[in-house]
Amino acid sequence: SSKSQPTLWYEISALEELKMVWEWKCNMPKYELYQVALQKRLDKVNKYYQKMDKKCVYVLTLVLHPYYKLEYIKMTWGEHEEQEHEHTAGNLNAKKWHDEALKVVETTMEDY
Repeated sequence: SSKSQPTLWYEISALEELKMVWEWKCNMPKYELYQVALQKRLDKVNKYYQKMDKKCVYVLTLVLHPYYKLEYIKMTWGEHEEQEHEHTAGNLNAKKWHDEALKVVETTMEDY
């Protein structure tokens, strides 16, 4: 429970799971009837998912988590190859999240 341990990291994995499943279903002919509704839900999830880019607390919750640490960021959010793929796809604001996470940790440690 959130009373005995922090649970913010659940939000990140839940949003990522929703995003992944709904993106997959949007591309499946079986779910074509629901594509408009799925896309609207994806747009909403993406809105909040992108807001996490601006908040270092999300990175810190993963880095400080005893199981996830920096490996989760590296595996899930990617590094240089993923950034290049995002740039090629037109997202010029893509970040190398592992490096970003290290900067967030270093800055936070300096502040405290």
